[in-house]
Order: sequence, then C-alpha cells, then structure tokens
Amino acid sequence: FFMKLKKVFIIIVIILILILLGFGIYSLYKYLTPVTVTSSNNEFSIQIPGKVDFKEAASGSSEYVLDLYSLKDQMMLYSTIIDNVDNNISLEEAITSEKDNVSNARENARDISDVIKMDVPNCEAYKYTFTYYDSSLETDLYSNVVWIQTEKNTYILDFEVILENKDKYTTIFDDIATSFKENN
Repeated sequence: FFMKLKKVFIIIVIILILILLGFGIYSLYKYLTPVTVTSSNNEFSIQIPGKVDFKEAASGSSEYVLDLYSLKDQMMLYSTIIDNVDNNISLEEAITSEKDNVSNARENARDISDVIKMDVPNCEAYKYTFTYYDSSLETDLYSNVVWIQTEKNTYILDFEVILENKDKYTTIFDDIATSFKENN
C-alpha cells in the first residue's frame, strides 16, 4: 500500500515539476520575444521588447497613430505622422527648430540634449531628449523625441517615462526606434 502511495506521490511531484518548468520556459520565451506593433493606420510597425509590459491607447487621443503605455514603469509612446518637411529645410533643421522651442512648449523643460543622428535602416532619423515636470502625474518625465523620415512621410515617435526609470528605458527606446519599418 505504501509503495503504491509513494509511486502516486512521485508521479504527482514529477507532473508539478513539468508544469512549473513549462510555465518557466513560456515566461522566458515571452520575455525574450519582441512584439511587433503596427500603427492604427497601418503606415508603420515597430518592435517592442518582450520584457516591456504595455497596453494600447494611453492618452485616448485620436491624433496619435500609435499610443502605448506601461502602467508598471509609467512609460508612454505616442506617434504622429506629418507630411515630409519642405525640401528647402532639412530634417535635422526641422527637429533642431522643434527642440529649440521645447522650453516654450513644455513647462519646466530642462536637460535638453543636442540633436543626435540615429541609425534607422532605410531612413533618415534624428532624436533629442529632455526632462520636464508633468503636473498631471506629479513627477518628472524623461522625453526622447525621434523624427524618422522616409520617402513617403516623416514619423515622430515621442517616448516618455518617469525620470526614475530613465536608465532602464534609454536603450529600449533606441531599440524600438531602430526597429521602425514603414509598411508598403
């Protein structure tokens, strides 16, 4: 009787170990596998690392073609599309002009970086960063603004995260931006 009970107990333990192992492998797979997200108008897609737990429609605004957020890390990504910049002005000049106006557009904007060229495949891309106080969240936010120009359009990706999570997201934002792919 005890031998039979011992065998049943061993089988149950083995089954539980296999279930836990399966769950662990699935969680690791999900953590390591990026998620492709497409804009609401199907103009472009980006890849979000699997380790970023996000939801769609953070702002509820229809002006954004992509609107993601992570409650856990208080991270947001907003994206808009504008017609290509006038041929008389370069993309770098356009983004520099916007960056120079950020202190007027955002209250308490500080630590405004220079415009930096980015390597986004088949595109011209630049970014700048700054920090500002968000009164609705009652905290400082780190903002990373990326302009990506293709033959068709200019895309603006605005990444924001609470300042205390800046270090975690700096390279993630760059990875997301460089994964940009315009849909045909």
